[in-house]
Amino acid sequence: MTNQEINNVISNAKEAWKNPDFFTNVSKSERILSSATGGYFLFKGITSVFSHPVIGLASIAVGTGLLYRAITGYCPIKELTEKEEIFADEILVRETYVVDELA
Repeated sequence: MTNQEINNVISNAKEAWKNPDFFTNVSKSERILSSATGGYFLFKGITSVFSHPVIGLASIAVGTGLLYRAITGYCPIKELTEKEEIFADEILVRETYVVDELA
């Protein structure tokens, strides 16, 4: 990393510390549910990692992701899905059929 990149990361961290609401996209209720669910998945993954390694590691990964989401209040997946918006005026009608009577 160059000096400029390090300074950029530090300034972004300072801005996030000054304005925490600007960098959060998860509501308080979502954070509570994410922490409870993440803790459960993390616990179940740790206890089953030796009997079922694949399921245990997957559970640990999901639990860690949910706890990260709960602690930071930021979810990159939610940010990506909110960017994709479909508007009704983007629908293109090419043909129209008029039916006079139903048979």
